[in-house]
Amino acid sequence: MTEEKSKTGQTLSDIAKGIQYTVNAAQDVVEKFYIKLLDRYFDEDQNPISMSINISEDTSINVPLITLVTPTGMELEELDVDMSLRVDGIDTKKEITKAGDEIKRASFNISFASGGDKSGRDSNMIDLKMKFKKGDAPEGIQRIIESFANNVIPKDR
Repeated sequence: MTEEKSKTGQTLSDIAKGIQYTVNAAQDVVEKFYIKLLDRYFDEDQNPISMSINISEDTSINVPLITLVTPTGMELEELDVDMSLRVDGIDTKKEITKAGDEIKRASFNISFASGGDKSGRDSNMIDLKMKFKKGDAPEGIQRIIESFANNVIPKDR
């Protein structure tokens, strides 16, 4: 391998950081989902939006609408990455660990491999496939719903 810089100026570490950024962005989408969920069930003063329900002629209950929701979580289960890279060079870098030790590590200068693969896929492309799965809502959301549900008490009208 030569010591020349890659044509794109990218290292394998840069590509890995980009993929990690993609995973973090997917997590941000999930977090925003829960924030919007709470926004739907609370007014601008952060009071729960409620509905009064008559359970008999003399008794009603004030039900916060958030208690009627069964939030299901969504989480990134799997990320498949398919790409063809060419190693244009290897640099040795020295780094100091947190313990103060000096270590050497390899840095691969890379570029996308030229041409396509046997399937006709352009090798300058990165194929990402994200699979999400249903999961439990975060514990904080579950506790909020539970605390309101525990305070639903019938009262005389």
